[in-house]
Amino acid sequence: MDERAVEPEKNKIDGRGEGFIMNILLSIHHEMNINAGAANVTYQLSRQYEQSGHQVSLFSYDNLPTYLPGRLKAIAFPYYLFKHIRRSRGRLDIVDASSGDAWIWSLFRRKSREPALVTRSHGLEHTMHEGLLEEHKRGNIKLSWKYPIYHGGIRLWEVALSFRKADGALFLNQQDYRYAVTRLKVKEDSTRLVRNGLPSEFLGLPIIPTILEPGEPIRIVQIGSYILRKGIRYTAEAMNLILREYPHVEISFIGTGCQPETVIADYDPSVHSRIRVIPGYNHKELPSLLTGHHIKLLPTLSEGYPLSLIEAMACGLAPVTSFTTGDFLRDNEDAIVIPMRDSAAIIKGLKQLLENPELLLTLRSKAYETAQLHDWGQIAGEAIQFYEEVRGVKGG
Repeated sequence: MDERAVEPEKNKIDGRGEGFIMNILLSIHHEMNINAGAANVTYQLSRQYEQSGHQVSLFSYDNLPTYLPGRLKAIAFPYYLFKHIRRSRGRLDIVDASSGDAWIWSLFRRKSREPALVTRSHGLEHTMHEGLLEEHKRGNIKLSWKYPIYHGGIRLWEVALSFRKADGALFLNQQDYRYAVTRLKVKEDSTRLVRNGLPSEFLGLPIIPTILEPGEPIRIVQIGSYILRKGIRYTAEAMNLILREYPHVEISFIGTGCQPETVIADYDPSVHSRIRVIPGYNHKELPSLLTGHHIKLLPTLSEGYPLSLIEAMACGLAPVTSFTTGDFLRDNEDAIVIPMRDSAAIIKGLKQLLENPELLLTLRSKAYETAQLHDWGQIAGEAIQFYEEVRGVKGG
């Protein structure tokens, strides 16, 4: 079934969001590292809002007391955000808080006197939790006995509450949206699907994909932390076979957050020379790092709306991915879409592109075109329009 054809129109936000100047607080339960996904999204939105004339402030782990141990920051963050909003509430129109951040404030706020609350998902914790349970069931990961207490218990309750108590809720994909509405009982009429975007330096790159000659090196890349949730187990199962069968194929792992030895250990020694590992990178360096690559592999097990995917597409790479949502990525049009947890599907998808240069060229070109639709300016304008709708309903 064409999922786009049945997507509810009310889940979409249209327009540039032009209207009243607002004072907006954005919160994110991470350090404000623009090289990281959710923090980068928050930063890009803040820049666009400011360019439109709105007043914007950020609240992140950087605002917490320095004496707090790292493991306590997640638990303490909603309390410190609550205090910050209470001090600033007379000056705020909108609090756009990432999931779970504002649950304490949501319990005590008086809607008629306080700013509107929008809760934003960067990837719903509940669907991630179910993915972890599935991997545990398959024997691929062992969860600590402590996991059900907070991350698999209290934290999920906090996140659900922060969505149910919000004036508006934002989700990045259909799976998270449907879960929130049907399972968490989030109000559907104030819930929207949104996208992540690309900064201006990633739009309109001078990319002209060309057809590859037989035997010419084909480079695959996987971008992001080298963790189970990114599908690394299934990548290793597939790529060990691909690298042995296709001697002209290479793979890069960029932004792994770990030393090369950790990645290399998952691969046959005979293919080590064709594996490149870059533990970290500056976000603006990514287009140059992707030069000479052709395929973006993302067999993710759980994702919000992956920035690395649209960034790679903007650099002219063809995606082979298990991520998709209602109006993004069409199998055999601008991507090869594969099931989750299926190394055989990864192999099949990669072989389609490795053995069909014309298809690889077509998908690279179409993926590049799709990426151009992800302008942060447009996306921020749509969010501002939603803020105004939320304020209007709240005020009424």
